[in-house]
Amino acid sequence: MATEVLQVVETSASLFILFIAYEEADIASAVGHVYASAGKREKGVVPKQVLETNDTLRKLWASPSGALWVASADGNVGTTAQVPWTAPIKGVTYTTMGNSPRWSSTALPKVKATGLKPNVTALWGTADSDVYAGTYGGHIYRWDGTAWTQGFEGPGKGKGTIRAFGGASNDVYAVASQSTILHFDGRVWQRLRAPEPPNGHEGFTGVTRTPQGEILISGSGEEGRLLHGSASGGLEEFGRYPIQLIDMAPLADRVLFATGDGVAELLGRDVKMIKSTFKTATMGPGIDRTFFIEPAQKVPSYVEYNPKIESAPWWRVTF
Repeated sequence: MATEVLQVVETSASLFILFIAYEEADIASAVGHVYASAGKREKGVVPKQVLETNDTLRKLWASPSGALWVASADGNVGTTAQVPWTAPIKGVTYTTMGNSPRWSSTALPKVKATGLKPNVTALWGTADSDVYAGTYGGHIYRWDGTAWTQGFEGPGKGKGTIRAFGGASNDVYAVASQSTILHFDGRVWQRLRAPEPPNGHEGFTGVTRTPQGEILISGSGEEGRLLHGSASGGLEEFGRYPIQLIDMAPLADRVLFATGDGVAELLGRDVKMIKSTFKTATMGPGIDRTFFIEPAQKVPSYVEYNPKIESAPWWRVTF
């Protein structure tokens, strides 16, 4: 069996790591488990398992309250938040372990157009009663504290696959492949126009909200590209760069990017590489630090960047 780290999130209580385990020739069927770690730079620290499943977990998100949420390629969602989910998912188990709050799980409604289970590719929210799941094929679901509903119908067949969410309550942005940018005002989803000229076969990859309340959107196509603005005022091109921006996350007042070939940073209106000694597939924000996930890990690992530790800001954690 092969094992990899798929995602790392941080709350005020702990660091949480989503591991996947799979037969080497069958990563599509990888099963996910969640572990907790103190997140300290100490050798030999073994994380403690807090969730055991037989589900194809692919996404892990921590809400502002510190509750954990997970979602799977088979259209299921689990959480430690207090939710009224009681009906078990046929054939799927979520087992609470350690001293974790109790995990609850539910199946998302099937995709309206096809009747198939949604394959979740993005998970995010503004609260435990305002959670969004984006899928392969571009469909979007929302949990409003009472029920999960499909609020947007994507083109399907893998087109328009949702990559990231961002924004605030009643001002939510979703970005996707095929130059797709969507906005939710609390009532309906609407497509926003990407500024011209086109950037090749562009896919948008990240969304972050600036201190001024505007949105910054990252993308990759013929070049890396940044957009900024808002749904009400319109989006403008911020810049194009000879660096692919495949993921984005804030770090205090900074903005960092996973580029595939390392890590880049937004400096003024320019984007410059700041680390190129390891590959990057995805990334995620922590508290005063950022976590980078490498592709094709030989052993389960992630790279932490903590600029407050001046003597060693970069640190690889292996398991």
